[in-house]
Amino acid sequence: MSHLRVGLIFGGRSVEHEVSVLTAHQVMAALPTDKYIPVPIYISKSGQWFTGEVLKQLENFKDLEKLVKIADPVVFNVDARQPGLIHQKVQGQRNWLGRGSTEPSLEPIDVAFPLIHGSHGEDGTLQGLLEMADLPFVGSDVLASALAMDKIFTKIVLRSAGVPVIDDLYVSRTRWESEADAVVAEAEARFSYPMYVKPVTLGSSIGVSQAEDESALRFALDVAAAYDNRLMIEPAQQDIIEVNCSVLGDSTDARASVCEQPISSGTLSYENKYLSGDKDGGGGGSKGRGMQSAKRLIPAPLESDLTDAIQSAAINAFKALNASGVVRIDFFVRPSEKKFYINEINPVPGSFSFYLWEPTGVDFPELLTTLVEIALRRHREKRRSTFTFSSSLLSTKTVGGEKF
Repeated sequence: MSHLRVGLIFGGRSVEHEVSVLTAHQVMAALPTDKYIPVPIYISKSGQWFTGEVLKQLENFKDLEKLVKIADPVVFNVDARQPGLIHQKVQGQRNWLGRGSTEPSLEPIDVAFPLIHGSHGEDGTLQGLLEMADLPFVGSDVLASALAMDKIFTKIVLRSAGVPVIDDLYVSRTRWESEADAVVAEAEARFSYPMYVKPVTLGSSIGVSQAEDESALRFALDVAAAYDNRLMIEPAQQDIIEVNCSVLGDSTDARASVCEQPISSGTLSYENKYLSGDKDGGGGGSKGRGMQSAKRLIPAPLESDLTDAIQSAAINAFKALNASGVVRIDFFVRPSEKKFYINEINPVPGSFSFYLWEPTGVDFPELLTTLVEIALRRHREKRRSTFTFSSSLLSTKTVGGEKF
């Protein structure tokens, strides 16, 4: 059986650009070479697409301006008959077969692996592009990705499924800018200080602030409004710990990982998650370990019945969103009362949460193989549906005066 060409799509127009680079290099290092050929596909911060061997060296990403000058510019081919990468015409360029070429060439891709965290990659936009190309891809589909990245709609779906979530107040950026006093008054009427303010569609704790008083609340809303046009205010939870659990599978079969308790002072910040212990300024330590480098207790020190309840809720949330692949679900837990709430769902988690699966006997290469197999299975199932319909409409109708 020939090796599958796996397109690893990372970077992107996202505030989590650097985190995505780390995740991509972890995946490249762990992808089983006896089954797959990794094809790095880097999207720059300005939205340009590139490929090439230079993208396989993490060291090259320390100077992004230099990197895009030496990488191979490409365009993604959305033609469903032949999805892949179109290498742009460059005099003297060698194509993916190593042959000299001055004409655009197509590099085929068998399955895509979206590795972009946040906007324009984790939120359904990239998934829609891959759907148009009829290309199998790892992870959740368009709707599930969009729902999981939207904290407001995630809560709507989870509440309907009976999964516990924290109360919240939604505020549009337009309303905040035009009715600031009214927004503050409504928040203070609903919740006591401290409160948390979050952009609705970002991850990695970017733009998230804790407000201890009115002045801090106004500042926090200004910060969040710089990142998103939709904002969310939540009451801070007292006497809680953070617990994360990963779920792997699809709508027909899903299982939960062990639980972890991240160790930090307060809610995990971007720095807690990715820069803790960093030696080279690259994010995630000298080996680019990403989320793996954060301090954590695995398994989380919880009573077994509470762990079981959290894992069950994680699976229920996964199925309620019709998610696929691997996700990480973050909980707020109050062990003394055996209560918990889902904080957020990460459809493309940092490091793919492989460290939560290793204790179950699933190492990183096996996890990646399972994800590709799920993607191929879902694509085969999708192709069982009919997407075209033969009709005589265009041959029998005229435009003038007709109503359709």
